[in-house]
Parts: sequence; structure tokens; C-alpha cells
Amino acid sequence: MILADSLSTRITGILLAGAAAVLAVVALALAWPAPDGGAGFFRLPLPAESAAIVAAVEASQGEARPAVIGGLDAVGVGVRLSAGFPRPLAGARLVGPEDDRYRSYAAALGDRTFQIEERRRLRPASGGRPRAVVRLSVRLDSGEVLVIQRRAPAGARGRIVRAALALSLISLLMLVMLALAVRQTARPVAGLARAVRRFGDDLQTEDLPLRGPRELRDLAEAFNTMQARIRGLVDDRTRVLAAIAHDLRTYLTRLRLRAEFIADPDQQARAIRDLDEMGALLDDTLLFAAGPGQAPPPLSDLRAELEALVALRQDMGQAVRLTDGAAAFARVSPLALRRMVGNLVDNAIRYGGETELSLAQAEGQAIIIVADRGPGVAPENLAQILEPFRRLEVSRSRDTGGAGLGLAIVRGLAEASGGWLTLSNRPGGGLRAELRLPIAR
Repeated sequence: MILADSLSTRITGILLAGAAAVLAVVALALAWPAPDGGAGFFRLPLPAESAAIVAAVEASQGEARPAVIGGLDAVGVGVRLSAGFPRPLAGARLVGPEDDRYRSYAAALGDRTFQIEERRRLRPASGGRPRAVVRLSVRLDSGEVLVIQRRAPAGARGRIVRAALALSLISLLMLVMLALAVRQTARPVAGLARAVRRFGDDLQTEDLPLRGPRELRDLAEAFNTMQARIRGLVDDRTRVLAAIAHDLRTYLTRLRLRAEFIADPDQQARAIRDLDEMGALLDDTLLFAAGPGQAPPPLSDLRAELEALVALRQDMGQAVRLTDGAAAFARVSPLALRRMVGNLVDNAIRYGGETELSLAQAEGQAIIIVADRGPGVAPENLAQILEPFRRLEVSRSRDTGGAGLGLAIVRGLAEASGGWLTLSNRPGGGLRAELRLPIAR
């Protein structure tokens, strides 16, 4: 199915189908019935031609007659001498004097005795073609009978076999040449598809080489231009956000110093908490905007990382536990892994209280599951909460869930690591977050 769906296979199939159609038309033209009922390729001579053959044989005498008959014995029609009229052919019958063809041969052959055999095939009710004549037998002046018989493919089998073999070899050669030509033409398209997939994971991927037909070179050049523009836009976005964050951190540091001089302890604590939330929001925004790193991530022990995170959360008094499971290793940054699982645990603790973590393996992937006992999420909102700055609760307070970047960061980091994040509601209540990462081999 994959082979049949490729561009090269489809183009080759179309060209071969066209070649087969041409051969079929040629074969049909050769075998198309003649006006007198005979086939266009294998048919008896016309009445005048038959009379000429009979006259030539009668004019030959002695040893010359076999040579004349041998010369008249053509590929499509056989000519031979017989002592008497031959027995009717199987599947054929004699044509009577009431038939127009009989009268046309009688006019050409004069007073010679002859008989015509035709195929036994029912004549259509009206407007049908006459049945094909297959053999003509004429008595000569010497008393012998000259038999002119249509040779169906059996008579020309040798030539047909050689022609079929030649056509088969030509078709095979054509198939090979077409496959090579189409594969050579379609190869840049496959390279473009691979480049697009690489660009989705790595913005610094190399440009496509400009080769192949003019249209494919134009396509590759357009893709390289688009790639450069997207790379520039992402770089500009990151630089702008970094510049904004740098400037805002300067003011946050000043405000934090000034907050220390607030006399009211309650107001001082509130101001410091607001400043800390602003700093956390800046961290989330920068992490989301930075995207995946360029260096290959190290090999991480997922089980050990989860055990360390659960131990830390339990020391903080949170109801987080890890179920038993096998160890798994994945190519993911430990910092990114801790941020992903940490955001999922924070989300589960905030809305569900008790949180359960588990680690499993399936289909070459490590599956980290974070489940809570909270109210869950309406099915129509599951995809919405994965979008950046999208929350079911409209405020941006950290007390009610933050700015709406937590799950978006998890999804972005998972995709950058070659995995993905899915959310679903648990049958008994609560939300189930499933983080899949490719297992290192």
C-alpha cells in the first residue's frame, strides 16, 4: 500500500497503462473484422485474389507446381493440394449458394467446383456482421483440389511468439527506464518532505540543495526562503522577549529592594508575593518562547527522576505518590523533564489534591501518567487548555492557576523531545495527563 501511494509508482503506472492501451489498440486494429467477414490480420484472399491463385497453380506443370504452391503458402493463409475435398473443419459449416459470398467467389472462379466453410456462429438478429470464412476448396482442371485455408494464430505461432517476446523485452526495458526516470524526478519531492519534518523539530536545519527539474528547484528555493523567514521571526521574537525580560527584571529587582522598606508586614508580604509571581511569569514566558535547544539531550533515567520529584513533593507536605513500575531511559533534558512533570503535578495538586504518578512502556515509548481526583475538564475544553495563555478560569492569578502557560510549556517541551502530551478524564473522576517520550535504545 505504501509503494502504491508513492509519486514515482503512480506516474510509472500511468505511463505503463498508456503504453498498454496503445498496444491494445494496435492489436484490435489488426484483428478487426474485414468487410467480407474475415479478420483483418488472418483472412482469406478476396474472390479475385483466390481466382489468381488458382490460375497460377493450374498454369504450373510438373516440378514447378510444388514450388509455386510453396511460394503461395503465406504466413496468414495456407495453400496446399489435396486429392479430394477435405472433411469439414470442426466448428465450421459450408456456405450455400444463397449467400452473397458464395456468389462472389462463383463469379470469380467461373465454372470451377468449390466449397466455402465458415465459422459456426449465430448471426445477430439484424445489422450484424457476416461470419468469417475460414477455408476455400477449389477443384483444379487436373482433378486435384486446391485448399486455401485461413491460418489462425496456430499457423503464425512462431512469428507471434517472437513478436510477443520482443514486445515483452521492450516493455520490461521501458518499465526499468520509466522507473529510474520517475524516481530521479520524484526524489527531490521526498527530500523536501524530510526537510519539512526536520524543520519542525530543528529550526537550524540546513537549506535544501537546488537540484532536479526547474519546478522542483523553484519549490526548494521557495522552501529555503520560507525557512529563513520563519527562523528570523523566531529569533526576533526570542530577542524581543529576552530584552523585555531583562528590562523588567531590572525594575523587579528595584521594587523588591524597595518592598523591604514597607513598614506594614502584611503589605510587605503581599508586595513580595506579587513580585515573585511576576518573576515566575517571566520565566514561563521565556521558557515557552525559547523552544527546543540545539544540543542533543542527554540520557535520562525517568524512574530516578520521578522518585526524586515525589520525595521532594512529599517533603513539602503534598499528597503525591509513585506507583511501582519498570525503569525507562529517554533522550530528554533532565531540566525539561523536571519542568514537564513538575507543571503536571502542580496542576494536579491545585485542582485535585491527591496525585498519583506512574511509569510504563508501550510501543517503544515511555509513558508518564499524572492522575488526580479533581473535577476533571469538560471534553470540549480538553484541547483548549493546552493552548498558551488559555485557561478555563479567566483570571491570571497564581492562586487560581497562573497565566495559562503550564500545560502549553509541557506540550512544547514534549514535542521538542520527540513525544507528546494528551489529556483525558478519568472514569472515576479527575484528570489524567499522559506524557509520552521515545525510549532510548
